[in-house]
Amino acid sequence: METGARRPLGEILLELGVLNRAQLRVGLVHHFETHVPLGRALVREGVCSEADILRGLAAQLGVEAVDLEHVIPERSALSLIPARIARQYRAVPLRVEMVPLEQGEREVLHIALPAPVSLEAVDAVRAVSGKPRVEAHVASDPALARALADLYGIEEPTEPPAAPAPPPGGPLLLYGWPPVTAVLISRQLARHGITAKVASPLEVLHTSANDVVLAPIQAMEGLLAGEVHIAGSLIVHGTSDDEGFERARKLGARGYLANPRDEQLLLRAIRRLRPEGGTSDLPGGPDSAPQSH
Repeated sequence: METGARRPLGEILLELGVLNRAQLRVGLVHHFETHVPLGRALVREGVCSEADILRGLAAQLGVEAVDLEHVIPERSALSLIPARIARQYRAVPLRVEMVPLEQGEREVLHIALPAPVSLEAVDAVRAVSGKPRVEAHVASDPALARALADLYGIEEPTEPPAAPAPPPGGPLLLYGWPPVTAVLISRQLARHGITAKVASPLEVLHTSANDVVLAPIQAMEGLLAGEVHIAGSLIVHGTSDDEGFERARKLGARGYLANPRDEQLLLRAIRRLRPEGGTSDLPGGPDSAPQSH
């Protein structure tokens, strides 16, 4: 319910074993950049199913989950919640249960609600239904939308599609650089007809095989933690030592530069990784070897 502090959904999903920390990080990036709930972000990213999220929400809220894909609401309960209340609180009636008591029986109305389960919604349903007890269950947003449409003819606004991924082979993507450094690198590349843009974490995570990302090694470790590899080709900047090489390999980097301001080495690294270039991996070429400056 709404009372008390709740455990983070991400930590619950980790405990349930439905994702790892790298996948959670991907979902959190999507969540913060698109402002959708974390559960929806994880489903969009393909790291969790709706059923996984529902299990996590049920554990987080301390209520039972209901899968409206397999639980058919009883038509007899439909008249207990008018359409205006169903629309306002996205409440779906499920069934009326007779619960035995020491003296007689008591009716319990079971309903499905979105997360977080609202006490206001439960009170409103109790008031309009006249039932002494209302038991709330959590259901997924898509399942609630379908049930409201089927039972009441309530059509909810469709969710806008996720922002499309940048076109393949587009500008060089700069990630994690201080603003001044990013401008200087962009100007260097522009002199050679190569466009560059500062990329968001979500854009980096959704690169295609034709994209090239240039980033400090620490920035990529913070984004990926060495557990997730991006589809695009990665050039990282790090120190000229064996440890730097090993860190780059863990990230799946295909280029390594000790000084990204070295214009010629940077150009060679980029051109090698474009589709028309070669395909040798780190540290297969002179442009990818660390250079001391």
